[in-house]
Amino acid sequence: RGVTAAAAMALAEQMPLSFVLLGRSPMPSPEPAWLDGLENEAHVKKAILANTFNNNGASPKDIETAYQQHMANREVMATLKKLTDSGSRVRYETADIRNTDTVASIMEDVRKTLGPIRAIIHGAGVIKDRLIEDKTLEQFNQVYETKVSGFRSLLNAASLDPLKYILVFSSVSARFGNKGQVDYA
Repeated sequence: RGVTAAAAMALAEQMPLSFVLLGRSPMPSPEPAWLDGLENEAHVKKAILANTFNNNGASPKDIETAYQQHMANREVMATLKKLTDSGSRVRYETADIRNTDTVASIMEDVRKTLGPIRAIIHGAGVIKDRLIEDKTLEQFNQVYETKVSGFRSLLNAASLDPLKYILVFSSVSARFGNKGQVDYA
């Protein structure tokens, strides 16, 4: 999703490639029919309330969580479709990029099915905005380690591959700072 997906799509527009996308989002699935054609956030949330919660008992937080899940699924599905439509081969794996063993296992399977890994694009990120005095060590680690340990997991898993390209995305907050994002920066 986000800038990482945009980079993958820009590469795929130049020539068909093989992509293995690792993400926290669950394996994408087709949207329910009741979401077809709904783009407006308010309309989507109204449909979620009616269809997921039967119009009762849902808190605004419950609706927002369901909304974010549906939008993430929609975005991943759209990215996979665009990449496939470009002629590229695409595979999606749900993974915590911080888990070295999981990443190594996925990369080993990639080598068996697609050949050696020649490029890494790393843009994984988690946002848990809070002022530093309000942030727990666990919250800090989740954000920081997703970027740093995630990158280390990818590099370790591809250490014997003939890597030609490594693209790593950060945030403008790394350059200019942003309130509540000391770990993200």
